[in-house]
Amino acid sequence: MCLPDRTNKHNFSKISLAIKDKLGVAITIRAYQAEDYRRLIDMYDKFEPKGIAMGLPHFDKKLRHNWIDCIVKSFFNTIAIYQNKIIGHSAIDIFRNKSSPEYMIFLDQDFRNRGIGTGQTMIIKKICKEFGCKQIWVAVTCHSMLGIKVFKKSGFKFTGTIGPEREMVLELKR
Repeated sequence: MCLPDRTNKHNFSKISLAIKDKLGVAITIRAYQAEDYRRLIDMYDKFEPKGIAMGLPHFDKKLRHNWIDCIVKSFFNTIAIYQNKIIGHSAIDIFRNKSSPEYMIFLDQDFRNRGIGTGQTMIIKKICKEFGCKQIWVAVTCHSMLGIKVFKKSGFKFTGTIGPEREMVLELKR
């Protein structure tokens, strides 16, 4: 079940960051806007491997598109853009769980390990601090070495039981 879109109640549209990735390529990271929807769908339709973490993004096109609809309507979202193409998407569930929101991030396979995920995570971290969150948590598959590297670099630490998917938590200081 998706919640109604609440992103417009907050002044997130001005959030933007221009970075150069590890290869010197200019990337723009900014808040997701409704007009980005088709390009976001395109990113996930081309995304590999599908079903990477807890079955997401889903293999089935209809289920994948429904999941995207729920995320963009009920989470705060950022996108990473290269040459007008969305190459990264991150989302934080600050509207339903302000104290300890769930975070997720997905990057196009050709743009991983280039500092883009770290840039997106830094924006999310800043927003969560401003929103008054106590911590941020993320579920990560143990096979996602690059994802774990990004999260550790950003200050996340493993918590909970050891298994194929683990939870990592970032404690925020106010």
